[in-house]
Amino acid sequence: MSQLQGIRVLELSDGLVDLGGRMLAELGATVISVSRRDTSTQARELAWGHGKHRYSWPEDVSSLLPVLAGADMFLDDRRRGPALPENLLVENDRLIHVIARPYSADGPRSGHVATDLTLMAQSGLMHITGDPDRPPLRFPGEQAYALTGIQVATAGLMALHARHRTGQGQRVDVSALQSTTLANYREAIMYEWTGRIGTRTGNRLVRGKSGVRQVWPCADGYVTWSMIDNPNMMRAVVKVLEQHNAAGELAAVDWSAILVADMPQDVIDHWQSILEAFFARHPKVQLGQWSLELGWGLSVIQNLDEVRESDHLAQRGLFVPVTSDTGTTRLPGPLFGHDAGGPPPPRTLSPKATLNSFPGWEAFE
Repeated sequence: MSQLQGIRVLELSDGLVDLGGRMLAELGATVISVSRRDTSTQARELAWGHGKHRYSWPEDVSSLLPVLAGADMFLDDRRRGPALPENLLVENDRLIHVIARPYSADGPRSGHVATDLTLMAQSGLMHITGDPDRPPLRFPGEQAYALTGIQVATAGLMALHARHRTGQGQRVDVSALQSTTLANYREAIMYEWTGRIGTRTGNRLVRGKSGVRQVWPCADGYVTWSMIDNPNMMRAVVKVLEQHNAAGELAAVDWSAILVADMPQDVIDHWQSILEAFFARHPKVQLGQWSLELGWGLSVIQNLDEVRESDHLAQRGLFVPVTSDTGTTRLPGPLFGHDAGGPPPPRTLSPKATLNSFPGWEAFE
């Protein structure tokens, strides 16, 4: 049995709650998604819309009243302002009402609209993303919306747990800016403790006096790894280099007696040139295997095709075929593992229906 089977969720979507509703649907909840404005991108609709019952915004908003009256949870997306008049919100003391806004309801930007771009910029993430001599970069996709959706689902699940204990619903406010800024926690902590404002460092992780490289080219792609103060890890890496007569000066370093973060930058750069030459001679599968077996802390960077064809992900049933009016696409399906048994079923992203005469929750259960 799915964890949220029998839970009814009404979602008014405008980007901020979409992934949250999708997560609840993956857990077994019945999710009715109503789009306030038909401005969502096709990619967002495909990625975050399947598994839901999708409707366009109705001409008569009173048609939502019976839906609200029978809902356990209401995901209220207010990215561009309230969608429903407050007097239409039913008195339901068991309803969990999660409101997602761009900014805190009582903050200086309360009532302002936002986009994924503005949220990413204001969170500080764009300030530290990219090369130092180039303009800031935004993460691909709509990551600010995704980060907010995760907090929306988390808030709804916590409130659902509280209702199970007390019998009472509650109203929860989620700020998209706060949700996005949580992903930038390191910079806030660094400023609090050191007074230093982070900047874009490109392919370099700065710790202490020096910076170390993070992304490395290999024989057939790229891997990510950094030289850090972990003596066991460094010894494991150097041991393999020695077996290939490629360790050079690294073989003589006592990794327990130094702090990499305190080494002069020219020394770090020289050591990294030895590692760069070694990585460049080996395919990423081999480097990844050494990492798993010996504890290197190295990760293989896969391109999109490699992710889609990954045996590891296929064995876990991550990708499912999703059929829409434009054809069938393989997209990530289950976000959580549970004892459902067998591969996940195919999905359909059906065209939005019009919610003028809602048949009632029983039609979907």
